[in-house]
Amino acid sequence: MYTGQFVYCGKKATLTCGNVLPLNVVPEGTIVCNIEAKAGDRGAFARGSGAFAVVVTHDEDKGTTRLRLPSGGKKTVPSNVRAQIG
Repeated sequence: MYTGQFVYCGKKATLTCGNVLPLNVVPEGTIVCNIEAKAGDRGAFARGSGAFAVVVTHDEDKGTTRLRLPSGGKKTVPSNVRAQIG
């Protein structure tokens, strides 16, 4: 991110660093940060400086997404939660 950069939110936002997207539209292998635990809680995971998580897999049947967290652990969250790219 840089000074003066436009940051877009929502499922129509492009997949660029700084934008906020629902996890169900983020491809597997993408690096994300500031991930919500529940929809609308404004971010719970990977919020610290230099911390990031990786989208491992999507389960469309259950509506969940699996993440690899900075601690090395894996976490399953609903696919409709938002995360910042990069």
